[in-house]
Amino acid sequence: MLTVLRFSSELLSLVARKPQEETAKNTDVLYSAATQYFPYAISDVKEGDVKYWCRCGLSKDQPWCDGSHKGTGITPMAWKVPAGRAPAEVAYICGCKHTKNPPFCDGTHNGLKEVVETRQSACAKRDGHAQDCKLCTRCGWVPDF
Repeated sequence: MLTVLRFSSELLSLVARKPQEETAKNTDVLYSAATQYFPYAISDVKEGDVKYWCRCGLSKDQPWCDGSHKGTGITPMAWKVPAGRAPAEVAYICGCKHTKNPPFCDGTHNGLKEVVETRQSACAKRDGHAQDCKLCTRCGWVPDF
């Protein structure tokens, strides 16, 4: 069983707005691809580092952004490691992209797989997802997942 730790604001401070579900012009919610249903254990960040947490789920450098979000309408979130962080301290960074406490894991991944599968099976485009589409933001479908 995985234990999820919550971190205080003294440990890590956000340097960008909290990511909220972005909405398209037609007010549909944009869904990210869930890269995995457990967090990333990160300990290789140093005081003062600024990292960009991938929110789209397409980055090949998870949990960090590599620019793959371009064209999706979903953007990364910047956060800064504050002063006083212990060098080997582990941070649990969300891997499912659905946390309510970004960029940290809050346990939302528990039971999320069924929610995502249901959303994808109900997607209006489910029979027409083009293989050259990198992310269906209506349901979170990705061709190579």
